[in-house]
Order: sequence, then structure tokens, then C-alpha cells
Amino acid sequence: MKIWVAGMPGGWSSKRMTSTLSKLKIESFLFPLSECTLNLKTGIVSWEGEDLSGLDGIVVRKLGDSVDLLTPFRVNLLHQLSSRGVRVFSSPQAIEEANDRYRMSLKLSQAGVPIPETVVTESVDEAARVVERWEKAVLKPLFTSKGRGMLLLDSEEAYRLTLKHWQDEQKFPFYLQRYIPARYDIGVALLGKQILGAYQRVAPDHDAWQTTIRSGGHYEPFSPNSEVAELARRAADPFGLDFTVVDIVPCGEEYLVYEVSAFGGFSGLWACGIDAASIYANYILVHLSIPRESLARA
Repeated sequence: MKIWVAGMPGGWSSKRMTSTLSKLKIESFLFPLSECTLNLKTGIVSWEGEDLSGLDGIVVRKLGDSVDLLTPFRVNLLHQLSSRGVRVFSSPQAIEEANDRYRMSLKLSQAGVPIPETVVTESVDEAARVVERWEKAVLKPLFTSKGRGMLLLDSEEAYRLTLKHWQDEQKFPFYLQRYIPARYDIGVALLGKQILGAYQRVAPDHDAWQTTIRSGGHYEPFSPNSEVAELARRAADPFGLDFTVVDIVPCGEEYLVYEVSAFGGFSGLWACGIDAASIYANYILVHLSIPRESLARA
């Protein structure tokens, strides 16, 4: 039995997933999709000369660096592997829709899921008018995670210069969300349609505008009430991901969805005493119709 993990060689969640599968006596290996090759004549996707269509499954933890513009093209490798009979967790279609922040937010909006005020435009002038109207806005790359590359724009600062630089250097359209001052946000993890657990990301201090661990935030256990739990399910449902984390922020008396992650990390749940990699591995075995008892006898 071969189930490999597509991810970042140094990533904690990627390594955790690989080691968990290996402990179940499954041949597992961590590899980056950025080093794979697709032969369009033969249809073979390979890594270091190995034909990956011989795998029973692939667990996708990362497409590559979170601000790498090549990551959307790597989904094509997953589509090809899926067409050759390799079970991909999550499906390439689900990953494709959730990985692009623009497509993900559009899908949430179309499903009636409440999100922060969000504007997407290619016009510097229009983006500037949005910042002026909101006074503070968060400018986000379309492909990112853990807050990398995000900028807080303030109408009292030289935001137009930042917008122009972004247009010249990033080659992204402007994805702008109204800044929501919140000391914490919530991550709700789902495995299929079931809530696996939840946690808070708490900002390091009252002056911080990000809650991410990279910016000094920390995790705290969180028990979602029925409103938060139902919102997480509503947000995740249109995508059909095998494993995801829905990011939710309190805003006044309501909750809004920041994003549905194409992958979702394990570290927030680990900090709450939940071994997501182990639970996910068992889920994968069920969906591949492999009883754990047969692995134990192998």
C-alpha cells in the first residue's frame, strides 16, 4: 500500500502526515509537487523518475510556497493523477476552487455565506477609493496562507504608492477586505462534513492587526456554539474538501467567514490535544476501503 504526501519537505503538518501513515505500515513519502514532471504524450506524472500513477493515494498538504504563482498550475498534476486512478485527498477540483482566494470568496458569496466586505479590482483608482471609504483595508494575495504577503492599508498613510507597487510587482488584482478589529479569530476544522475540533488564534497584543502564529499570536482551545458550528458547515459544504479549516471572525453581534482553506494545518488542533493527522489517516483508509486490522497483520 502506497500513500504519499504532497507538501513542503520542512512543513510540520506535511511531516506529521507522512510519519503517521508510515506508523500504520503504509509506504509513505513526502514530496513537493514543484519537482514533478508531466509527460503529455504518455500521460505519466513522475517524481525523480518514479511513475506516481502506481500510488494508491496522495494526501495534498501544500501545492508549494504559499505566495508562489505557480501553485495553481500544479493542480493540473493532481487532475492528471486522478484521471489515472490515483485517489487524491482532497479532490483536485475542490483544491482548485478553495486555493484561489478570489474563487473561494466568490463561491462563499454565491452560497449566501456571510463574509467581510470584499472588493476585487484591477484599478488603482478604484482600490484607492475603497481604502478611502473604509479607512482601513487588508490587501491580500490570491494565493497565500498564514497571513504571508498581506498588507494593512490606512487611508491616513501613503496607501496609493503601496497599491501602485503591488500592481507593478505582484501582478495580482487587488483583493481588498474591510479591516475588522478583532483580538482573535476562530479556526474550525472539518473532516468531510464532520467538525473535528476548533481553536482560537489570539493576537499577541491589542495593537496587532494579525492573529497568525507568524505574527506572534497563539492558539487557545475553543468550543464552537451552534451558530459557529453551523456557519463552518455552511462555508465548507460548497467545496467538498476532505479536510479543511474554516476561518471565522467575530464582528459585532455576528460571525463572518474569512476563508475556507484548501488544506488546513494540524498545529492549531495539536495545541488543543487533537491529533488531526492520525484521525485523517484513518479517514483515508476508510475511503480507500482498507481495514486497519489488515494493515496490522501485514
